[in-house]
Amino acid sequence: MKEETFLLWLVVMVVLALVLPANAAAHGRGPVVALDDRLVVGRPVAGISVRVLDGDRSLHVSVARGHTVVVRGYLGEPMIRFAGGKVEANRGSPTANADRIVTAGTGWQDVADGRAFAWHDHRLAPPRGGTGTVGRFVVPVTIDGRPAAITGTFVHVPGPDLLAWVVGAVAAAAAIVAVAFRRPHTRATIVLALAIVAGIAALTSITAFAVRDAPTGGIEWFQVAGGAIVATAAAAVLVRTNGARRTTAAGVIGALAAAGMLSSLPIFFHGVVISALPAGFARLASAAAIVGGTCAAALSFLADPPRRLAP
Repeated sequence: MKEETFLLWLVVMVVLALVLPANAAAHGRGPVVALDDRLVVGRPVAGISVRVLDGDRSLHVSVARGHTVVVRGYLGEPMIRFAGGKVEANRGSPTANADRIVTAGTGWQDVADGRAFAWHDHRLAPPRGGTGTVGRFVVPVTIDGRPAAITGTFVHVPGPDLLAWVVGAVAAAAAIVAVAFRRPHTRATIVLALAIVAGIAALTSITAFAVRDAPTGGIEWFQVAGGAIVATAAAAVLVRTNGARRTTAAGVIGALAAAGMLSSLPIFFHGVVISALPAGFARLASAAAIVGGTCAAALSFLADPPRRLAP
């Protein structure tokens, strides 16, 4: 690969890595990846399906065919209505205005087609302090004219042992550096392996965060596609290069993988991880991307050891 083409590939890869995640965050639920409290929905209500989108404390309600459901606001006023295959919001509802579902006015306004809708509800904000079950929430509804309620509890989840994760990360990084210095002729191979591991771990983490709880209740496909495009560009650079250029490219990929995981650092401070992976695996993947990527970037700057001439 010519020098100009090599540099162009690196620039394209860096730009994609910086631009695509930023656009995905703008279209997604934001940088919320961890929280202190888990919201547990209570006893199911006939005719509706309810789940909490933890990323921004939104309430996702799906209504069975043939039912008319009215969600009540903080003052007991009609706020959202599911009827006739569409979802409407009451412009005269103070709650609908406060939650920015519709602007203040009069009458009902269409906000979605179909029988499902998600909105940010301030009644899902957990109380501060305490351990275990720290409170409950109630959202009154009317189903086919009969009063009912969506209920649930707030459960405080302690955060992980941060010191253990820090010690483990430092120990892993120290072991990697020690091997690289003890066997300098394998340094390029170590950098390449670290970049691949860090890239896979970062892509896994990004995908797991995107799959769990987009604001509409679905998957944040834009973010998944962005991660796949960056990974494809990185793989193409590694395949099309060799020698010192491949080591340099691997170092850049490692740095991008580590930088891309910096936004996931809150998962090491809070107990609830907003990811499709279990909390422990999500933390392990993020740690692998950060440690592996940082070590790959640092070791790529070291010059290859001189080769001994055969006698």
